[in-house]
Amino acid sequence: MNDESIVLDSSVIAALFFTEPYSDWAEEIVRKHDYLYTIDLAYIEVMNVAWKKIIISKLDQGIILEALDKALSFIDNACEVIEARTVWKNAMKIAIEKKITSYDALFIALSLMKKARLATLDKKLVEKLIDTKFKEIVIHPFQ
Repeated sequence: MNDESIVLDSSVIAALFFTEPYSDWAEEIVRKHDYLYTIDLAYIEVMNVAWKKIIISKLDQGIILEALDKALSFIDNACEVIEARTVWKNAMKIAIEKKITSYDALFIALSLMKKARLATLDKKLVEKLIDTKFKEIVIHPFQ
């Protein structure tokens, strides 16, 4: 694995801009790496996090939309965004084999393609991968 590069899933990007329990961990991971990658799906998933914070959590719309704007700018300017269509075949194989969502599998496939570890705050994904060959590529703050 390339220690200079990291793949960020949407949960990590969201934690950088919306207050989350592991926001500090996400910031530390980003600071430690020179090259940041993500899948174009991250735009949509981070937008959905903002929507949940406004609609479900009833947080201030103006503050959340401002944070969303910063998050999407971060994706644009700090990350190399890879189109899902370039890794979908491998992602689909992983999704079927490991019984994980195709969304999660896209980030794993990108990680394999870039030979970079995958940073995630998705505890369910981490648990699903614990007994697989992919556990070594995933970094997370969970014990």
